[in-house]
Amino acid sequence: MGNQQQILKLTKTKQFKPNSVIVITGASSGIGRELALQYATRGVKLMLAARSEEELKEVCALCEQLGSRAHYQITDVSKEEDCKQLIEETVRIFNRIDILVLNAGVNAHSFFEEFKDLSVFKKIMDINFYGYVYCTKYALPHIRRSSGQFVVMSSISGEIGLPYRVPYCSSKFAVTGFFEALRTELEDFNVAITIVCPPSVRTPMRDHDLLKKHSPKDESEDRITISECVSMILDAADRRARKIFFPFKAYLSVYVRPIFPDFVDKRLKQKAKL
Repeated sequence: MGNQQQILKLTKTKQFKPNSVIVITGASSGIGRELALQYATRGVKLMLAARSEEELKEVCALCEQLGSRAHYQITDVSKEEDCKQLIEETVRIFNRIDILVLNAGVNAHSFFEEFKDLSVFKKIMDINFYGYVYCTKYALPHIRRSSGQFVVMSSISGEIGLPYRVPYCSSKFAVTGFFEALRTELEDFNVAITIVCPPSVRTPMRDHDLLKKHSPKDESEDRITISECVSMILDAADRRARKIFFPFKAYLSVYVRPIFPDFVDKRLKQKAKL
């Protein structure tokens, strides 16, 4: 299980190391972009990864204006060789890795019965799950050496199955399981794994859905802003938390659901939208 923000602040102190070397996947837009900009204000060293070179160049330039040394690597995380090169290039330039932020991801909103084939499932797993596994495999020796940290963008969808998100939930459940298991293997080393489980966030992610079965009019006022999300991610990462749920109603849903599953599931389905 995980923490809620207020509880986390009472139980863990901030442990962020100045001058850290931080790798961020999915850094060209949305949460990854904002994380890069916020970390940049701390004067860290950044390696930013995504598929869009034009957007990466723009984010890098902004990070340097904010006081960080920033580089980028064009990376398709669904390809193991790209992930290997990302880590190798980071170490070549900066000589170490302190924090790996695993953030790249895609989604597909639809009823399961409306998927014409399962190729969308494979693509989502390749990016959302294997993209994390590949990067972790090659970064782990360096993270161990630096007593560093994995910051893992999972989701409330990795804790509770939600309608219209079957492939996405599948990938995020896999992500959570992988890192919960990995944490047990690393318990004798000073390596932190921080699993972040936000609710729906107002990012451009839906614009890139692999299966567009929604309307822009379906945007929910309940979705939190990118800045709100990133503020909570950074606070949890700084405290090297195990897992964090936010906002409070998401945290409450996870803990109440085992006791009142029918009630919680009904409420979630009422709020869920294509």
